[in-house]
Amino acid sequence: MSSALAAIREHAAKRQLDQLRSWVAQPRRRERGAFLTRKHLQVILGLFWLLDAGLQYQPHMFTRAFVTDFLAMNAMYQPHVIGELIVTMAKFLALHAAAWNAAFATIQLAIGAGLLWRRTVRPALAVSFAWVLGVWVIGEGFGSLFTGTATLVGGAPGPVLLYGLVGVLLWPNDHSDPAQVAKPGQAGTSVAAEGLLGERGGRIAWALLWGGGALLQILPGPYPPPVVLGTTVSMNLPEPGLLAGLDRVVVGVVAGQAGDPVALLLATAEALVAVHVLRAGRLMRPALLAGIALSLLFWMLGQNFGGILAGNATDPGAGPLYVLLAATLYPRRRSTSRGELLIGGRM
Repeated sequence: MSSALAAIREHAAKRQLDQLRSWVAQPRRRERGAFLTRKHLQVILGLFWLLDAGLQYQPHMFTRAFVTDFLAMNAMYQPHVIGELIVTMAKFLALHAAAWNAAFATIQLAIGAGLLWRRTVRPALAVSFAWVLGVWVIGEGFGSLFTGTATLVGGAPGPVLLYGLVGVLLWPNDHSDPAQVAKPGQAGTSVAAEGLLGERGGRIAWALLWGGGALLQILPGPYPPPVVLGTTVSMNLPEPGLLAGLDRVVVGVVAGQAGDPVALLLATAEALVAVHVLRAGRLMRPALLAGIALSLLFWMLGQNFGGILAGNATDPGAGPLYVLLAATLYPRRRSTSRGELLIGGRM
């Protein structure tokens, strides 16, 4: 009896081992990626919207300071038509600043919450696209693109526009181009391949942002490049302690003889990041990683972490959004079996 029981147990153990080996050896049903899934990135985008809502709910935002210190300031250095539009809207909102601010914060809260659940992602993104357009025009003054002071260092073309672009790339599109959507085991595609623009459209958008940034850095304008760089950094000097000291050092460097070489070096780096991502060759991954590194550097020096440490922020700044954009474009790696340990995947 005991020998028969032992034989049954041995047979059951062998069967379980065979099943485990078969499960490990069979191909994965989902493409695994080097970064995160589309759903993960949608959640991260939603958390950024929730952060914006939290910053908008700060007590001082319910006063007229919300209009005078944030909205009206965007009229500075703008062409007459744009400046008048922003000032007119600021005067209108100042009549009931607290009520308008509460409405704005609640809209952002709803967008962020909607991106956390699969069934509400589409409505949340649709609302965000309309919201992005209004905020970019009035709240950011077209990202200061028409003032002659816009650079990637300072966050051009504006954080809110990047919210919209990332949202387009993360749209849960069930009718993507079959030629671009990743198939099981297929390497080289990205999360953006499943969005409205497709992978090619996402790479073009990235190249326009970084290539445009390079042009903004060197093209003749009302202010020389070193002045633009110095002004971008010095505008954030009311930062605490060490960061303010670092700002002063950077301003001293770019205001001196090193200003022009620094501007040219930044423009060259931005152009290379644009070109190699657009070409989608073997240097695409290093170019995206370089773009992430530059974005974080600009976020620290040119945007001072969006002003969060100074208590005067309405968003986290453009740096983190550029990082999120890079994550949507980062090519997937091939995955052949369940035994491989890779991060992410197609959702």
